[in-house]
Amino acid sequence: MMQKKEAELRSKSKATVSGDHPEGVRSNSGADTSVPIPGQPTPAIKNLMAQVLSKPNMLMAYKRVVSNKGAAGVDGMQVESLMPYLKTNWDNIKAQLEQGIYTPKPVRKVEIPKPGGAGMRMLGIPTAVDRLINQAIQQVLSPVWEETFSESSYGFRPGRSAADAVRKAQSYQEEGLKVVVDIDLSKFFDEVNHPRLMSRIMERTPGEWQLHRLIDRYLKAGIMEGGLVEAREKGTPQGSPLSPLLSNIVLDELDKELEKRGHKFVRYADDCNVYVAKQRSGERVYASLTRFLENKMRLKVNKEKSKVDKPRNRKFLGFSFYGKKGGVGIRIAPASLARVYKKVKALCRQGRGWNLGRFIKELLNPYLRGWINYYRIADAKTVTEQLDEWIRRRLRLIICGDNGSVGGQDGTN
Repeated sequence: MMQKKEAELRSKSKATVSGDHPEGVRSNSGADTSVPIPGQPTPAIKNLMAQVLSKPNMLMAYKRVVSNKGAAGVDGMQVESLMPYLKTNWDNIKAQLEQGIYTPKPVRKVEIPKPGGAGMRMLGIPTAVDRLINQAIQQVLSPVWEETFSESSYGFRPGRSAADAVRKAQSYQEEGLKVVVDIDLSKFFDEVNHPRLMSRIMERTPGEWQLHRLIDRYLKAGIMEGGLVEAREKGTPQGSPLSPLLSNIVLDELDKELEKRGHKFVRYADDCNVYVAKQRSGERVYASLTRFLENKMRLKVNKEKSKVDKPRNRKFLGFSFYGKKGGVGIRIAPASLARVYKKVKALCRQGRGWNLGRFIKELLNPYLRGWINYYRIADAKTVTEQLDEWIRRRLRLIICGDNGSVGGQDGTN
């Protein structure tokens, strides 16, 4: 009985642990943006739907969707059932896509807590079939836009990472730009203006009406919650492999405006930091960018979270900065440290009843490895030693309190 319960808990926990990202830096939702597509030069911007539906592209998309697993959409289909379904239905689906008459299913609404208890983040989970099509579109469109994106954009792009963005921010400060304009967009993924986004897509890919219609239908696909479907007139909910690329297309307009003004900036998805030399300059930049974002791009700036300040007082992608001899150092932000302690406590509760060795191997170590890998660029020798000692102390209490089973005397502390 205990072994069966343990197996069920392990199955439920896999998505939680592997899907977590330190600091809640937004996932690419299945889109493979770690490296450029091998052997694929930037494609000609023509016959894009044929490129999307080509056998090599669809096979690559299928492998990516299956490897990412993920929850079922509104139809309940798991990715394990995708291939048998496609063997029977793919010819019909492909014909609908070619004719521009394919209609996506609504996405399933899921809400997850934001890091630090700052409310909830809405995800829209597409069906397995729609995830496959989204991934196939992303693989074709990403190279089309990649060559046009700003060098200061780091989120969801081939060969770029949050660490690269933080190092670039560090370099600007070492150049003497000691003030940051920290712009926080309020519910960005929920506020994307569909007509503006579609205009930018059509400008870059003229004549691709089947693809334009399909993307527009994905944008407008309803959101199902509690059995009811709510229409969507704006936003591109996170959860789709295509959503990160669409967000970069939208915010590329901001990047181009910042470049035109000659600003030094770093953007990772909707986290944007502009670096200037003086506080008064920062105040002017903040005011003008707020007008641009709200009046022209029709996005909302969160005025409570946005601020002009010293970089050491702000958090960027879970990191902060400090002055040190010879330059500027990178450290783990205090709120991020508090979060890892809270997460380890939560994992101990999640693993109650598990064998201790198995808990460490399958729950604790995977999370800690991901956390350490993410924060490896920070100067964190002391804080990681303190964290290590704290974790060892908790594990000793577990061993003493419950004969090697997680969640004994210490399991709820």
